[in-house]
Amino acid sequence: MTKYFSPIAKTLVCALTITSLFSSCSKNEGNPGPPLVLPAGLALIHAAPGVAELDFYVVNQKANKVDFSYNTALIYGGVAPGTYELSVTKKGLAEKLGKLEKAEFKTNKAYSAFVTDVTANTIIFVEDDLTPPAADKAKIRLVNLGADAGILDLAITGKAEAVVSKIEYKKASAFVETAAGDEINFEIKENGKTDVLATLPKVKIEKGKIYTIWARGLKAATKEDVKALKLSVMNNTPGVQK
Repeated sequence: MTKYFSPIAKTLVCALTITSLFSSCSKNEGNPGPPLVLPAGLALIHAAPGVAELDFYVVNQKANKVDFSYNTALIYGGVAPGTYELSVTKKGLAEKLGKLEKAEFKTNKAYSAFVTDVTANTIIFVEDDLTPPAADKAKIRLVNLGADAGILDLAITGKAEAVVSKIEYKKASAFVETAAGDEINFEIKENGKTDVLATLPKVKIEKGKIYTIWARGLKAATKEDVKALKLSVMNNTPGVQK
């Protein structure tokens, strides 16, 4: 079976062909073999509040080797360079809830696939810029997956200027540099308005690290509802994702 997706232990590793994704990076001078091809990396994020658990597929190969439940982020796995269909199903079922017909993976690049909409019928596929920030800074971005939240700004509580602004539904901001801190309180507001829609308190943002914050859920849901509008964060830094 053609192998499109395999786990990456801590960072992107060497690959040989689409049928054998991973191999040693060492050279054999007497028998060099085929040229080495670095895989792409793919992170998976479940942000569809109406479906408890999903399975994620690259073409016909299941990509999640562990449970992929709501508000789960799975660290980068390896994908051989190429253009593939991405799809999701309810856990253990065959019917596709959503699919992206053409997702292009380039060698040695990183990507994130966010599953969104209440019924998990949309996959948002974005390239991740994992170039390191300045030595004393971190990098952060906002992904707006709050279906009824409007156009969002991400800010640090108490600061007048937004970290990123005017992020539409199903869109991701670019990564921007930001100050590090042990307990940073983030919040989102609808662009041009003052009401805080959701908060993410006491987040440790470390120098040299790269983070994604995403808005998920529904503004119309009550705070006690699993579908309520909330913020989540993941560490995209190569080798330390969690």
